[in-house]
Amino acid sequence: MGHEIITPKVANIQYVLLVVFTTLVSVGAIAYELFLGRTVLSIDATVLPIILLSSLTIIAASMAIEFSPRVVITVLNIPIMLAIIFTDPLGAAIVAGVGAFWVAKAWELPAIIFNVAAFLVASLVGAELFIRLTDFFEITASTVTFEFMGIALVSGLAFLILNIVFISAYTYVKYPGTLGDLWRQNFIPAIPSQLALMGLGLVVVAIYVKGGLIAATLFFIPLFASQHIFRLLIQQKELLVDQTSMSEDLMDMNIGLAGALIMLLDSKDHYTASHSAGVAMYCRDMARMMGMSEDEQRIAHMAGLLHDLGKVGTPDSVLKKEGELTAREWEQIKEHPTTAADVLSQLATHQEIADIIRHHQEHFDGTGYPYGISGNDIPELSRMLAVADTYQALTSDRPYRAAKSPFEALIILRRVAGTQLDPKYVEVMAQVLKNEDLSYREGSKADFLSEFRKSRPALRLDALRARAKEH
Repeated sequence: MGHEIITPKVANIQYVLLVVFTTLVSVGAIAYELFLGRTVLSIDATVLPIILLSSLTIIAASMAIEFSPRVVITVLNIPIMLAIIFTDPLGAAIVAGVGAFWVAKAWELPAIIFNVAAFLVASLVGAELFIRLTDFFEITASTVTFEFMGIALVSGLAFLILNIVFISAYTYVKYPGTLGDLWRQNFIPAIPSQLALMGLGLVVVAIYVKGGLIAATLFFIPLFASQHIFRLLIQQKELLVDQTSMSEDLMDMNIGLAGALIMLLDSKDHYTASHSAGVAMYCRDMARMMGMSEDEQRIAHMAGLLHDLGKVGTPDSVLKKEGELTAREWEQIKEHPTTAADVLSQLATHQEIADIIRHHQEHFDGTGYPYGISGNDIPELSRMLAVADTYQALTSDRPYRAAKSPFEALIILRRVAGTQLDPKYVEVMAQVLKNEDLSYREGSKADFLSEFRKSRPALRLDALRARAKEH
């Protein structure tokens, strides 16, 4: 598997010097082969292998896959490896140069020159090493033996290693960061796949020896098909990530709109925002006490923040009324869970939160609203939200009554446990309050904007966290 760098963005003197140096080295290596080098005795050392193998490198380069922001991966090392073994050094250089150019043809000119020069040098060294090792061990490329395959492996590795050395230097002078960091980000993760393709290259070498050039060329058909499928999968994954990111941005914006509606409601009824903040705080801590997952804790917290969103449509005269509500006014109040759920279903695109809020006024014995469901038919987080909502309301001053003390509020919760509230969550609430200070138990330290900032990024999908780990 080959590494080729992505087009750089910023030129510097080190970059220019490296390009010039690599180019001069490649010119010197070609001159050596022209005047002092010699060809290897091979199975089929003619123009045909060079043409076919060059064509394979073009196809491989055209199917390159971006591995990191600075490195792409192709299978063109396999036809180059074949050229190193079964043609002469200049033939290998031609094949490698064609592939390197095809990968880099859309880059800026210095990047193209460097990539081609680096591949030329690496292929010439690999081919020269193959010649010298086969001469030393008196081996010909006509039979598949352990010694022959070992030399083929060493020559292929020499090409690969030298190529990576050049590209490492290039990456280091072109991009910020230490060499170690650049290696960890761009090269080390690709080592397993490089080694796997090196092994596959040896298989193709054996096929070339046994079946000739045409047989080896046919082997590339399933190989390219597999690479094409892999490339499509990568593209599909990138598309999914982009769509997920757009969905997350939309969700974040919609949750922001919902939060803005709560702030608007607070301008009508100053109780709403502080009450919602306290309920959210208690919901999160109850979920944590229950050992729920972080996602469930965050969902509970957001449901607490937005549970009274539906009161935006309730008349001020009803919200601020000090006396007893009329039947009509009470019906208007009872609409707020459904209204909030309907709004959130449209805005937040998070049905789970909408369902939690829709049922948070249901009673454990079935006497609540809007549907009169009971017991475990009420969503679990709705039952938890109901306890937090009731407790926070009891400890807050209202137009029609003064706030209860935390102790009095807890007594009332236990009194209605089993009828209005789920007894299990009443006791969870008691445990949450047990070791906290007075400001927490009264809910006076809860601030809506502070709690909202905690929850706004909390609904990000797991895909975002996975993508961050990949990078």
